[in-house]
Amino acid sequence: MLEIRDLTVTGRLLSTSFSLRSGDAIVITGPNGSGKSTLLDCISGVLKPSSGVISIDDKEQPAYLPQLPPRPFAYTVREYLSVGQKQHRWTKFNATFDVDALMEKEITALSAGQWQRVAIAKVLSQPSSLILMDEPDAPLDTHWSECLSTVLSAVISDGRVIVVTLHRQDVQKSWKYQSLNLTPTHTS
Repeated sequence: MLEIRDLTVTGRLLSTSFSLRSGDAIVITGPNGSGKSTLLDCISGVLKPSSGVISIDDKEQPAYLPQLPPRPFAYTVREYLSVGQKQHRWTKFNATFDVDALMEKEITALSAGQWQRVAIAKVLSQPSSLILMDEPDAPLDTHWSECLSTVLSAVISDGRVIVVTLHRQDVQKSWKYQSLNLTPTHTS
């Protein structure tokens, strides 16, 4: 499904390799500057690697949640979730992340944690079998972080593949997925 072989980005990501099949997940950790976001940017096609191979079955476009998802202006949550989606796809995750209570609010009026829950619901509802999530738990409190872990387990059991970066190793230890710890390209 996804194979990363000797992937590098000069000055940003040291050689990295891993392979995932349907129903697999990997948690990528490392300190600031180790290349976690860079790796996801390469897999998603946002950034071209300096060297190495990225192989995705069916050349499918991954569903990607960046570290700080941009907020569209003047959209309600309902309008945002509806863009490019069939309603039955995104309603699946509403109850878990309490998104229904936010439907008529404007995106710009949401707290960081509320916005992240909406963005997670949108990404998980995309039909892609490969999901990339860059520090999705960062603005979430403990309750929502635990909900995220539970939902990701269910998504994986459906045969989807997840690559998630985490900054906090205490959270990573509670998630029972493969793990990869990146090293910074330089030390200071």
